[in-house]
Amino acid sequence: MPVTASLDQIGENRLLDAWGRALRRHPAQANRMHEADAELLPLPGTGRLLALTTDTLAEEIALGFYTDPETIGWMAATMSLSDLAAVAAQPLGLLAAVTLPRGAGGDYQARLAAGLDGACAAVETFVLGGDTNFGAEASVTTTAVGVVDEADALRRVGCGSGEVVYASGPLGAGATVAARALTGDAGSAARPFRPVARLAEARRLVGFATACMDTSDGLIATLDQLSRLNGVGFEITAPLPRLLESGAWRTCQALGLDPLVALAQPHGEFELVWTVPARASERFEREARRGGFEPLTVGRTTDEPGVRLCGEPPRTIDTARIRNLTDAVGSDPRAYVPALVAALR
Repeated sequence: MPVTASLDQIGENRLLDAWGRALRRHPAQANRMHEADAELLPLPGTGRLLALTTDTLAEEIALGFYTDPETIGWMAATMSLSDLAAVAAQPLGLLAAVTLPRGAGGDYQARLAAGLDGACAAVETFVLGGDTNFGAEASVTTTAVGVVDEADALRRVGCGSGEVVYASGPLGAGATVAARALTGDAGSAARPFRPVARLAEARRLVGFATACMDTSDGLIATLDQLSRLNGVGFEITAPLPRLLESGAWRTCQALGLDPLVALAQPHGEFELVWTVPARASERFEREARRGGFEPLTVGRTTDEPGVRLCGEPPRTIDTARIRNLTDAVGSDPRAYVPALVAALR
């Protein structure tokens, strides 16, 4: 069933809009609600914008997706740094508010700190400070701060029909993490999940990208939100084996799942997705490769809002049903997967 361009069909959007009605908004803010991954505020007299974003890592810990303290720290930092990447901001640093589990020893704290610091070091920034508390369960809130020239800032809005859709790398790796946790294989010897925020790649998009968003909630949710904001449709033309990260493809094959599940589930992989006008796509690809960056072609934008998968047979994806599915199953992860499989049929 095709979607409309209405944002309020999605529960998360309605929740954010309720906050927007309850809170005063800075009159000079350079982005409206939903329009950017980070909040953008002019720095008077500089021609630059301050980029601010904050995220809390709690649900993934409670669900068992992340159990190792170093992974918890790494992912908490990456969530916020990825939002800076999606607006092409240069990071100034990160603040971290950490709730340590009561009874956790110094080794737990040291390993969590190593994860925070490692994710920051990977993109040449730092943890500037923060706050520490104790509670029943671990949680980490990070606030990332960056700057970007006003003319260079990327937003989620601005694309039209007939543009090329790219990603910064293979997609679906987050689905593998979720699958391991839900099948009781979270402690396997598999390589730790260590996505790096795509800050360096984002700088290559400036001057080419018309809209950009990260895949923290998975590809399908990202394309759906961009569709609703821009009034365009998205066709996924890349074959799924080429689009999916190899581990995600193998996981779907091993579990007998439709590979589209890896792109539709809400635990993302923190890649960037963006659009470039077709007339500029070849020049963009040359410039990206010259900078050591190989963008992955996902598909194209169309006149009709919605998200469609090209192939045999082609499929129109019920993105509203998928994005509202977590609430529909009462946040039960074991009920979620069969419900998602049914929604993709």
